Amino acid sequence: MFNLLKDKTIIICENNNKISILKEITNSFLDIKFYTKKEFFEEYLFKYDEKAICYLIDKYNYKIEIAKMYLDNLKYIDENIIYKSSKLNYLVKLKKELDDNNLIIYNKEFNKEIDDYKILVINYPYLEKHELNIFNKLNAEIINNKGGNKLDKVYVFNTEEEEINFVCKKICKLILNGISINKIKIMGINDNYYNNLYRLFKLYKLPIKIPTNNTLISNNITKIFIDNLIKGLDYSIDSIKNENEYIVNNIINICNKYVYITNNNIKNDLIINDLKSTNIDNFNLKNYIDIISINSIVNDDEYIFYLNFNNGSFPNIINDEKYITDNIKDEVNLKKTSEINKEIKEYEINKLKSIKNLIISCKLSDSNGECYPSSLIKELNMKEIYEENDILNSNSYNYDLINLCRCEDNYNKYGVVTEEYLIYKNNIKEKLYNSFDNKYTKIKKNDLLEYLNNKLILSYSSLSNYYKCSFRYYLSNILKLDKYEDTFEAFIGSIFHDVLEHSINNNVNVQDEIKRYIEKSGKTLSIKERFFINKIIDDINFVINILNKQKNYTSFNNCLFEQNIEIDKSKDILIKFVGYIDKILYKKDDNKTLISIIDYKTGNVDININYVPFGINIQLPIYLYLVSKSNLFINPEFVGFYVQYILEKDIVKDNEKSYYEQYENNLKLVGYSNFNIHSLVEFDNTFENSELIKSMKVKNDGNFSVYSKVLDNKKIDILINTTEKIIDDAINNILDANFDINPKKIGYDKVVGCAYCKFKDICFKTEKDYVIIPESKDLNYLKVGEKYAKMD
Repeated sequence: MFNLLKDKTIIICENNNKISILKEITNSFLDIKFYTKKEFFEEYLFKYDEKAICYLIDKYNYKIEIAKMYLDNLKYIDENIIYKSSKLNYLVKLKKELDDNNLIIYNKEFNKEIDDYKILVINYPYLEKHELNIFNKLNAEIINNKGGNKLDKVYVFNTEEEEINFVCKKICKLILNGISINKIKIMGINDNYYNNLYRLFKLYKLPIKIPTNNTLISNNITKIFIDNLIKGLDYSIDSIKNENEYIVNNIINICNKYVYITNNNIKNDLIINDLKSTNIDNFNLKNYIDIISINSIVNDDEYIFYLNFNNGSFPNIINDEKYITDNIKDEVNLKKTSEINKEIKEYEINKLKSIKNLIISCKLSDSNGECYPSSLIKELNMKEIYEENDILNSNSYNYDLINLCRCEDNYNKYGVVTEEYLIYKNNIKEKLYNSFDNKYTKIKKNDLLEYLNNKLILSYSSLSNYYKCSFRYYLSNILKLDKYEDTFEAFIGSIFHDVLEHSINNNVNVQDEIKRYIEKSGKTLSIKERFFINKIIDDINFVINILNKQKNYTSFNNCLFEQNIEIDKSKDILIKFVGYIDKILYKKDDNKTLISIIDYKTGNVDININYVPFGINIQLPIYLYLVSKSNLFINPEFVGFYVQYILEKDIVKDNEKSYYEQYENNLKLVGYSNFNIHSLVEFDNTFENSELIKSMKVKNDGNFSVYSKVLDNKKIDILINTTEKIIDDAINNILDANFDINPKKIGYDKVVGCAYCKFKDICFKTEKDYVIIPESKDLNYLKVGEKYAKMD
């Protein structure tokens, strides 16, 4: 084929084949242009860009996928024809409308530019009639493989794993015989194969490039970006500017495509759609086995393993699922599905026949159940070869160890003794059965710092993870295996916070505020979700009324809402501790500032500060620490730190109080207050029988009731110092790569380390791994001055 390449040649092929061709002509200086088929016809006919997509979304409220579907089908219709089909006439209407608005892009000079070029169309399983007509008009040469090799045999295996194991052994022999690993390719598989393929090839120490589904949307940096989109694109980009450069640049490139769009909802939708479809490719090996499609160019010196020669996989079959269906294809001169499938079948058979070094295999079962060999095996009169695993000639000691353990399982459970078991037992002397050790193997500090790009960002949530279980922190916050999930519950919480922020000093229409938030977020809600959104309108109105009522009980008339605070704790690397505080109420009093911290909650949370020295229930103390170390206030004195449950909790029937009286009671602040009455009365002038703070009451003898949670200034200072110590300890341990499996228990019953952990199936914890925190109810560590409780 490469002898056809001359100066002034246009090659129409897919990108994977473009790379193969470029490798072969590296040293040539020919004038060669490359296009995919889609790109060529976009230049020859017309194309569209994001402006056309935005137009359809904005005018017709289409989803992005629907808008693109209509646009992609415009090339099949003639706007001067009235069709029988309403679907085709709708495309005509859209085409004219887009033309009138200058949203269809024509390259009028393209035909002149390609006039002197020879055109080669390489490796397309089928071409539509109008495509063939255009290529014939341009005297293009259509090149597909038509080899003369016979497809004479197929290897059949009971399971997918046996099939892959066979391929691994064959590849090992090829490499031992001097075949370059870059000349060995895998063909025919789908993503169902990837897990087993990765596992077995790793056991055989065979490097392979497996396509990943790692898109930008799954990255933790992208999660931060999306979470902040509601505050504006510039703010969102600023929130990630110090993160991984590769990820950030990819996100910025996507944003730049849509910078001209004024409708933020549409812009955000398009950005998020691109984040979902943009792959992150971190593969950097130079020598590896590649997975290629059947449309790829294959050279005679390459060795191809075609796996998955099963019905549903070979030949590939397309279904009649496109917008222009078989029943209306005649009107636009398109091929019917049956005709296309016939051409694909012929193309794929010829393709395999053209491969000089080819091994074909299939399986009879996989993890989803029974599988059936391709019907072409009989049609092509191929011989079925049932190859057994040659145990005595092994290329992977690790795989043999796994198989020995499987045999041990069958023997211990069912008393089964097989020939395979006896051979493994006789040849493998290691006693590994039931010897698994789940202990964390410490990584090198320098490797960790390099992985972190010499930067560590900590927050309440990450610090809480570390103290619940340091291995949990490692998986979630270092390796970032905690996949982002945009839940409806979190969305409800965000609505509450946003509306309450806007209502602090303003009269707001809650329904309008919710509508504004939903539009700004770009989130599409289901009917069920909209039903629940409508139900919370009354709740938010009630909460706003109570918050306004609570203002009457306090002289703290200054407020900071959703305050972001960063504390620099850098050492040899950049270290920041960051926090986001819902509400800070304060009042200047002579030479000091009286401060109360409030965190809104839509769910239950434990605020018991008895276990702060162990890093448990640390959110409010961390907010105290952040405010105390910031430069926000002169000479701060903390009057209280609380949570406020803004979403209705379960209300137990009380015949002496109405429902709304109980609901109002639930909106009281829950937390700790300052023992200093002179300061406390400034914050809550009803503190003696408080309307603002839950359980706050003064007895007749002038002392606080036993249920009142009060601390003096000295104890609050100790609490802040204790919090700083656990932050510093965590930083030192993280930088030393201490990520042991050590989930915490309070007493011997309350498990806090594993609660809501997504990695419980990874660590294989045992009872010995648990760290027991002694139960405490009297805040002893606040009574000992500079002596802090320590964890064993």
